[in-house]
Amino acid sequence: MVIVYQSHTGFTKEYAQMLGKAEKMKTYTLEEAERQLLSDAQVFYMGPLTAGHIGGLDRSMKRWKIQAVCGVGMSQPGEGTMASLRRSNYVGDAPLFYLQGGWAPKKVGWLKRRMVNMVTRSTRKALEAKGSARTPQEQAMLDMLLHGGSFVAFENLEPIRAWLKTRA
Repeated sequence: MVIVYQSHTGFTKEYAQMLGKAEKMKTYTLEEAERQLLSDAQVFYMGPLTAGHIGGLDRSMKRWKIQAVCGVGMSQPGEGTMASLRRSNYVGDAPLFYLQGGWAPKKVGWLKRRMVNMVTRSTRKALEAKGSARTPQEQAMLDMLLHGGSFVAFENLEPIRAWLKTRA
């Protein structure tokens, strides 16, 4: 199995490369994979979330044998995030994972910055309203939404690594 990923701001790429190195799996960008992989390739697909949809997933599902899928987004992981991910992305019987990436406003155009600011406005307002009652996690989330930041961490890959071990 190989890892194929699409990344816009670098968070998915970072996770894909960490996972590839840890599990000794080859990693390809979606564009590289389209040029190099055969249609029977077994793929672990990773892509960034945009409005709940995993970028590049549809192209990959049509092209390769998708073994599992991982979306990378700004939201904190949890049941609500996973339920939304399942509703918005068809992955068949493939396991679905989610990793919290981050927000890099300087790496996207003004339109995407504006869209993200509109979508996250209520979250920002709710977190700001908590004032000193914010937890450290909530403060980190607010800082990321206001200024950008990353939640990429090797330990976040543990559920995926555990799943990969069951396939060995």
